Amino acid sequence: MDTNRLTERFMDYVRCDSESRDERRFCEKLEAELVALGLEVRRDDVSASTGSNGFNIHARLNGTGKPLLFSCHMDTVFPGKGITPVIRDGVICSDGTTILGSDDKSGIAAVMESLHRIVEGNLPHRTIEVMFTVCEEIGLLGSKNADYSGVQSKGAIVLDSSMVGCVINRAPATARIHAKVTGKSAHAAISPDHGAHALKAACEAIANIPCGYIGDNTVMNVGTLKCEGKTNVVPALAEFDMEVRSFIKEELEAHISACEETLKKACEHYGTSYVFDVDRQCDVLYVNENSDTMLELLNAYRELGHEPTISRTYGGSDATWLFAHGIDAINIGTGMEDVHGLSEHINIENMVTTAELVFKLMCRQ
Repeated sequence: MDTNRLTERFMDYVRCDSESRDERRFCEKLEAELVALGLEVRRDDVSASTGSNGFNIHARLNGTGKPLLFSCHMDTVFPGKGITPVIRDGVICSDGTTILGSDDKSGIAAVMESLHRIVEGNLPHRTIEVMFTVCEEIGLLGSKNADYSGVQSKGAIVLDSSMVGCVINRAPATARIHAKVTGKSAHAAISPDHGAHALKAACEAIANIPCGYIGDNTVMNVGTLKCEGKTNVVPALAEFDMEVRSFIKEELEAHISACEETLKKACEHYGTSYVFDVDRQCDVLYVNENSDTMLELLNAYRELGHEPTISRTYGGSDATWLFAHGIDAINIGTGMEDVHGLSEHINIENMVTTAELVFKLMCRQ
């Protein structure tokens, strides 16, 4: 592995701005590099469904043996414009005014450097597929709306986690809920008994909805509460948003029903009505520990001298939507740390290990 070239590639990528919905320049950069390497490249226009000025990228390098897909997302969180990468004692970080963008450009750098190495050396390889997506950070929108019709692979490696050697094969089903409580306004001093207090109903419901870990498989949170008005008027409208994540589909549905029942009781208490809108973001991801993709990945880690650990995460990644389309997608760590913050950084040694792993998987036939 050419460590210097990999490092320079990564630093070049993070200098190319690509905050969510503003990824086009980086999309075009990667598209041109893939074309130059001789891959079949296809744009997947998801602008209408994501609001992005960029596009998903699908690419293929035909070879022999079972195809394998490598997936990363091209967008970064805010503040991700004008990133200036700095190397200190073998660690790459930003100058402290922005994020670094190792999430997920460390994964992209590993994939692109491995492809470059294979093409440059005319090395034997399997059929390699690549999917780079937009708008992952704002709800997995690129992968959710991607065109999967041309994908041949039944297995995928998603490079979008932190610790090197951590293999994530489980992620939860997720639902986001918007609750709207409607009451009746009245003068709060002269005739408060003529009103129906929407805010009190919403607050009572929220107070009785559990947040945090609920048992071993579920986590819940209420994230917003909105009620505009004046102190001398009984509020007629209140809204709040929440989400439920669970590794067990039936538990997810049971907790959603329980939340609605809690809201219903609060509204009955205060004489208000409600609307309870549930948006099912994604279903459960679970790739069996004995699947072909999993066993191949674990063996590749061991051949590099690393003992992998299999884990689950409550966090989201494009792996969920790949799995929903019949692909055994496993999320692996690239070594990125403190992501989404100004102290985000990545150790070059970990980046090299990730690239070596990707290269080894690409060269299997």
